[in-house]
Amino acid sequence: MIEHIVLFRCNESCNEQARKNFIRAARGMQALIPEILYLSAGENWSERSDGYELGMVLRFQNKETLDVYQKHPVHQSFKTEMVAPNITKVLAVDYFVE
Repeated sequence: MIEHIVLFRCNESCNEQARKNFIRAARGMQALIPEILYLSAGENWSERSDGYELGMVLRFQNKETLDVYQKHPVHQSFKTEMVAPNITKVLAVDYFVE
C-alpha cells in the first residue's frame, strides 16, 4: 500500500470559510474516487508546520491506483477549484506502507 501525504501553505486570501470549504471538498473526494482506500483532511494546529496550514493523508493499494487518482476528473477539479485559488505551496510525500 501507498501512503500519500500532502501539505498545503495557504495564501493571504484563504480565510476561515475557504479553509472549511477546502477540507470539506477534500474529504468528499473519497466517496467519488473508488481508488482512495482512506482519506483524512484537516487544518494544522501545530507550531512545527513550517507554515503549512492544511493537510491530507490518503491511502492507495499501489502506484497504479495513485496514478488513477492523480488523473481523476474529481481530483483535477479539486486542484482547479480549491488548490489554485487558495494555496501558494504544496508539499507531497509518498511512501510504501508495510
